[in-house]
Amino acid sequence: LDAVGVQQNDVFLDIGSGDGALVLGASLLYVAADDEARSNGENAMKMCYGVDIVPGLVERSISHADNLQRILQDNESFLQQNQADIELLLGDIHQPDTQLQNILKETTIAVCFATTWSAENSVGTSLRGRKLPKLSKALSRGLSSGCRIVIIDGKLDEEDEFLWMGDLRIQCPDTAPYSVATLYHKQ
Repeated sequence: LDAVGVQQNDVFLDIGSGDGALVLGASLLYVAADDEARSNGENAMKMCYGVDIVPGLVERSISHADNLQRILQDNESFLQQNQADIELLLGDIHQPDTQLQNILKETTIAVCFATTWSAENSVGTSLRGRKLPKLSKALSRGLSSGCRIVIIDGKLDEEDEFLWMGDLRIQCPDTAPYSVATLYHKQ
């Protein structure tokens, strides 16, 4: 997320959010930059969303969010005061309902770990450089111009109005020895 430059009032979306760890982390990590905003309990992230198509994973992510809230409330911590709002939902990015369509439109930073996506959504067998035409089309239809996108171990189609901004090699235990985060800007 640091590579795309989190800004005040960003709206974060984790596509294929699984157990919600990235959503929960993003909601805590980006405290507002200025003193006044921090003292008002603001977070640079206006909202953090997670969407997954697997009901059991959404249930698990909601359970993790509930556990985190209990921990933060018990400690009345700085993090609790500055945590961004979270919403974890069941949805299909390829056939979004009205709620998910609205979330896509307001999203300013989207992340997708393509390492977990099925073979039918991709072209090519290698994780690194694997093209994701179905996801690319869905995001092109849904995301607004100016959105910053990070795809881990996959590629969007630049013909779908995604401007390639660069690649970042990251250590990822699930895809040892490393993964590649490809950064895009929606035109």
